[in-house]
Amino acid sequence: MAQKKGKQKPSSAQQAKKRNRVIFRIALICVAFYGIISVVQLQGRLQERQNEIAQMETRISQQQEENDTLRKQVEDGLTDEQIAAMAREQGYVMPSERVFADSSSQ
Repeated sequence: MAQKKGKQKPSSAQQAKKRNRVIFRIALICVAFYGIISVVQLQGRLQERQNEIAQMETRISQQQEENDTLRKQVEDGLTDEQIAAMAREQGYVMPSERVFADSSSQ
């Protein structure tokens, strides 16, 4: 019998090795894509948290300013004008004052 020149049919062991290499490469590519997607999602979450931190820092500074103002008022005490203004806001008037109600807006 004459042997054919050209490629010989690979053995089943060689086919199995080749199949295993292909499966390994596919699995490696899948793991790489999963890693990339996870990193992108984590970066998005990190950015959201940094924005939240910035907002909280702004709120903290505003609250500290308000606290400082109130602390100064407590330390300095209230002036008579401040007491009178607060009383007027609650509907109180001085005995010598006359109150006029604007009924045109009703």
